[in-house]
Amino acid sequence: MGIIKLSNVTVRRGRTQVLDSWSISIDSGEVVCLSGENGCGKSTVIETAAGLIPMENGSSEISGQLIRDSEGRRGRTNFGLCLQDDCIMGDELVGERILDAAGYDFDVESLLSKWELDHRIHDRVAMLSGGQRRRIALLCGLIPAMISSEPVAILLDEPDSGLDDKSVERLVGAIRDLAAGGHSILISSHDSRIISTANRIIQFPYEETKGEPEKGKFELIQKNKPIQSNIGHRLNMRTMAGLANNGIAALLTLGAMLALLEPAELEGKTLTAFILAPALTAGLCGNPIHRLSFENRAYAWWNTKSSYPPNSLFHSLIICTIITALACSITGEIDFKLIIVGGFLGVITEAIVGLLSHATLRLSRPNAVMIRLLTPILLLPWALVVDNLSA
Repeated sequence: MGIIKLSNVTVRRGRTQVLDSWSISIDSGEVVCLSGENGCGKSTVIETAAGLIPMENGSSEISGQLIRDSEGRRGRTNFGLCLQDDCIMGDELVGERILDAAGYDFDVESLLSKWELDHRIHDRVAMLSGGQRRRIALLCGLIPAMISSEPVAILLDEPDSGLDDKSVERLVGAIRDLAAGGHSILISSHDSRIISTANRIIQFPYEETKGEPEKGKFELIQKNKPIQSNIGHRLNMRTMAGLANNGIAALLTLGAMLALLEPAELEGKTLTAFILAPALTAGLCGNPIHRLSFENRAYAWWNTKSSYPPNSLFHSLIICTIITALACSITGEIDFKLIIVGGFLGVITEAIVGLLSHATLRLSRPNAVMIRLLTPILLLPWALVVDNLSA
């Protein structure tokens, strides 16, 4: 049974049909290398297998789990992924990122020392050189298999790009060692050293040859208890993105209303609208981690891990609740019901705006899509809430 399986996949990018009824099955312990000129479709195969690209026909499966099909159905399972982009946000810490990729606690420092990165374990990724950053991205793709005694799929898109010769040699050894452990690896590369590790070499547009790779030796890295990443909350605490993007906008809204209105004279719907408006503004700013995830296409990697984008909704709930309480205090009346409603109104609005933006990320130019024009629709539920609370 194939651990990695693409069945009759047809993929079009723009007006170009890159893959036409393309199929491949990679068994346990097998390494398949995609080779060919730039633009021939190697990256498309990797990203289609990972479920990052919509397809006109066919399906992608990993370890028996549907990852994506032409009807839009999605699924997720444990596999390793390293794309041409490093897919790491600069404010992530080196050690934390490896643990997030593993999903389990283990001895990160020992692993990093083998790749001469143990001295950077507590550094932000943004502080690393390009080659060091690439090694971290590569380890994130390999670690799910390194800690698993069961076959795991590994997808590597030109992982040798930006690596020095010593690191490439380490990668060559790691590929054969993981294959010896029964893991399945689909890799694209131009490097003859990487190609030599493959059991099968597929030269685009399509010519398959057999390889004769050396046999490796798999050494399982012992893992401890599972961990929750909570990456959005960690980054929000580290960068204060929620306060900078959402909190400041809410305070500016409150300040503008104070300049135009006299809170003591407000009553009924106008008073309720005054109190809830800052929380609505904070919510309309969207997911504060969303912009951070654009760095090096980090959102793509996280999309393979969870259907929910990295977020800090709990922190947003606190911000919206505090700003609503502040608006209440300015009016001279503390209404706990309004404060609670304001907190949840803001965080629900933020979640909706975030999901709208997240839905466009697979497009080649997501910022060019005018989906934010739909956000004024969210004024309607705010108006309904104001109307009901004022009745």
